[in-house]
Amino acid sequence: MVARLRSLLKQSLALGVSLTLTDRLMFAAQKSRLGKRFIRVINCHDTPHASIVNYRRQLAWYARHFVGASDADLRGLLEHGEWNKPKPGLIISFDDGLRTNFDVAAPLLEEYGFVGWHFVPLEFIDTPREQQRAYAAAHSIVPSPSGDRPPNRGVAADSADAGRVAMSWDELRDLVRRGHVVGCHTRTHHRLTASTPPAQLDDEIITCKRDLEQRLGSSVDHFCWVGGEEFAYSREAAQRIRDAGYRCAFMTCSNPCVHGTNPLQLHRTNVECTWPMHIVRLQLCGIADRANAAKRRRVEALTAL
Repeated sequence: MVARLRSLLKQSLALGVSLTLTDRLMFAAQKSRLGKRFIRVINCHDTPHASIVNYRRQLAWYARHFVGASDADLRGLLEHGEWNKPKPGLIISFDDGLRTNFDVAAPLLEEYGFVGWHFVPLEFIDTPREQQRAYAAAHSIVPSPSGDRPPNRGVAADSADAGRVAMSWDELRDLVRRGHVVGCHTRTHHRLTASTPPAQLDDEIITCKRDLEQRLGSSVDHFCWVGGEEFAYSREAAQRIRDAGYRCAFMTCSNPCVHGTNPLQLHRTNVECTWPMHIVRLQLCGIADRANAAKRRRVEALTAL
């Protein structure tokens, strides 16, 4: 009930902001304040086939206002203030390693000139396909409904791979070869609370990095916290993220990345591919940054090392 009420309030606010053009004005003010030298990071989860038309609408809007940002682009901006592109940067990240991120999102991002940043829970990828839906349900991962498939492909055509909702290791390695980024989202999609036992923190963050690198055959330099709720962050986990050697860690407290931003405290803004454009503009015009400011300060203080 609370989540439903929150969703209705956001819809109402977004419509009001859109009808009064406030979102456009705030977006323009944000660009005026920051110039072109910032990278906005957004995150989403499932990208079902049924969302393709709406997702194309989002990507076309992103392409008008942003350019895709690679790992090298992010490092150059954070460390040296380097940004020689005509627009601000955009990192589009995907949580949970869902199959639709490979089947649907990756080719669309390539079409519009963006790089996908895929944060995967290793154990989900390792789970046998017939057990993946049960694993997802038990670990707060939400895949597409079983009937979601390309409009020109029926059930029979999908029978050889029926039930698989996670990406495969071959697909993840293919994404890396194509220039996308794959990072760690813990081993078991676990919220890294202060009550998590030390041995589990070691496994979810440190050992998982090594295992993920072994499966991919490439380095894994990026970590993404699970959940985004304030209780899902802890100093103990932050220490292990640093000690494991991750160069960047992503949170979900909504704020642009600029020169000097702590690379282990990079914030993302949630934008799902099914959301209408007035919600997208609301999320990215700066209102979400202000709404998350107090939480962001507390999370940054908690995880500062």
